[in-house]
Amino acid sequence: MSLTTYILKRTVNLLITLFIFANFNFLMFEYIPMQYLGLGIQFFVPYRSPYQALHGDQYAQAVVHEFGLDQPWSVRYERYLVNIFTGNYGYCISAGCGHISIWQTISQYAPNSIILLGVSTAVAVVLGVLVGVASSARRGKAFDLSSLSVSLFFFSVPVFWIGWILLYFLAVQNHLFPLALGTATLGAGGIPIPADTAQYVQAYLWAAALPILVLTLISYGGFALIMRNTMIDVLTEDYIFMARAKGVSEKNVLYKHALRNGLLPVVTDVALAFGLILAGATITESIFNFTGLGWELLHAAYALDYPVIQGVFFIIAIVVVVANFLADLAYAFLDPRVRY
Repeated sequence: MSLTTYILKRTVNLLITLFIFANFNFLMFEYIPMQYLGLGIQFFVPYRSPYQALHGDQYAQAVVHEFGLDQPWSVRYERYLVNIFTGNYGYCISAGCGHISIWQTISQYAPNSIILLGVSTAVAVVLGVLVGVASSARRGKAFDLSSLSVSLFFFSVPVFWIGWILLYFLAVQNHLFPLALGTATLGAGGIPIPADTAQYVQAYLWAAALPILVLTLISYGGFALIMRNTMIDVLTEDYIFMARAKGVSEKNVLYKHALRNGLLPVVTDVALAFGLILAGATITESIFNFTGLGWELLHAAYALDYPVIQGVFFIIAIVVVVANFLADLAYAFLDPRVRY
């Protein structure tokens, strides 16, 4: 099978996967339990919405018409598919959002999540790979046992626990870091610092440091464990014994012969990690009040903001599927057996 045929097959699989998820995303909200209980309008128009209290049935009828709830199921489904694949995800309906489009909501909060998880994932991958390779080369020795214990600890510890511990000791007790992104970017007199200044960048990085540290520690353990175990298996292969028999240095054996095959499982994990960037670290962003997409998704769930939840879910699906598609392409270049 040629590389072109391989890419075309993966592209078709990508489109089929997105179509299946689009249907699931529609049915999940179409048949939510509140609909079965006859309370569908309370899901689409939250009872605590000030607009509902101010305008009453007039506002409710406007929302029903906007989302096609007064149309047959087939019409709503057709309209949904057209809108979702053309980027029209509707408008925010929760209190205080100002009825802005979902794209505006995503563009407002997604950059914070991308920076937060992008930096932490990149650092965790580099550290995990380096420690995993070094640990596999010293199997059973002090370095291997200590690094294995540390990796298992960070792989197993709950993210909310380590988040609260660091927040309490470093932010609450010693005031080394701010409690929220919003407070960090406020200047004298409570006036927001302009976003195009060096002072704002410094304050932003100061607020992002703790959540990045937490996500790095949590992700690092998994990458280090996978890399160590994979490298231990690779180092028992015949071609490794042949390289050593030829007098190749141990450094070249590790980083030129074994590393390429050892990276294959890590590529999948990296793709999934970067694919979930737009999902945001919901728990971490909530603990540190870092207003990313995960933070907004949680607040949308509290407010029963159906359009935001549905739109963000589909964006997450696109990113995850595309990331896995790129991982398949990376496999094809790292391992020629995939193409043949």
